[in-house]
Amino acid sequence: MDKVKLNNKLVNAVLVLLILFLLINTFSFWGGIINKILSITIPFIVSFAVAYALYPFLKKIQKKGIPKPVAVTIIVVVIIAFIIFLGVLVVPVMITQLTQLFNWLIDFVKNVSNQYNVNLNFIQNSLGNIEGIVNNYGKSISDFSLGIIMKSIDIVTLLLIGFIACIYFLADMEKIRGTVKRLLKRKHRKTFNYIERIDHEVSQYFVGLEKFIIVQFIEYTLIFFLIGHPYYLLLGTLCAVTTVIPYFGGIFSNIIAALTAFFVSKQLFILTLIVTFVMPNVDGYVISPRIYGKTNNVPGLLTIFAVFAGGKLLGIAGIVLALPFTIVALATYRFYEDDISDKIDDIKNAIAN
Repeated sequence: MDKVKLNNKLVNAVLVLLILFLLINTFSFWGGIINKILSITIPFIVSFAVAYALYPFLKKIQKKGIPKPVAVTIIVVVIIAFIIFLGVLVVPVMITQLTQLFNWLIDFVKNVSNQYNVNLNFIQNSLGNIEGIVNNYGKSISDFSLGIIMKSIDIVTLLLIGFIACIYFLADMEKIRGTVKRLLKRKHRKTFNYIERIDHEVSQYFVGLEKFIIVQFIEYTLIFFLIGHPYYLLLGTLCAVTTVIPYFGGIFSNIIAALTAFFVSKQLFILTLIVTFVMPNVDGYVISPRIYGKTNNVPGLLTIFAVFAGGKLLGIAGIVLALPFTIVALATYRFYEDDISDKIDDIKNAIAN
């Protein structure tokens, strides 16, 4: 009697389906465990990501002959000084401007409601509630309220742990990278080259993004201040923060700037329109190429698709992560392009035969 030969691929497929079935049906058990693990590890993952993004700056400082402990101290001091600058100078002014903006929005909605006899009470109430939260939060910060500190104790603790972990990761980043490189070299040379390519692309993206955010904040805050826009600091911060969202972030910031200027004066509206038309071109054709160089060359249509898909899948987080994930995916395709082409040719030949 002939022995029945097992189809290994079929057995593997059945095992995979069985594992998936068991995972789905026991989700209530292991899902809670995963959430607990994530709640513990996420601060350290974020800290590592921040340290990884800061590492190129550490290397640049070290190249000037400064020892690593001193270079790490310089970066930490700069970060602390920046946080103090935000807390003491920027945040209070931003809260004042936010309050003014909400007051203007409430008055605008009230005027529209009265003029056109439209019931917009729900919008007024919502804006009033948000304004109250902003006012209370701002007052607590300015008065160094104990209540706001006690309410935020968990957040403060997480930030403190994350900050300390980030310093350790940054100090040991060279050792971590060296260990990973040695392991990859031993295992597979091509995999090592691939990881090195991804590391280069992602590092360039983070370095460029950090520089661009700083430039955008200074550039737009100064320009809106010079043309007399009442929400100059708020708009400068908004332009800097939305830099992480390609195309759409700038459009959103420009719309907010133009709308708020329209109801202040015609002159300010015209000046704001000039800024919103001229500055994106300056950023796109002058500043951005000088900061990013020829790296991270992602086609515009692909970037728009990635942002849209990221938003649909993961919301705001997906929009923010869309471009770095696209950079990684594109670098992966370009690295393995020849292998992919060869595989496609093999499949075509197999089908033809």
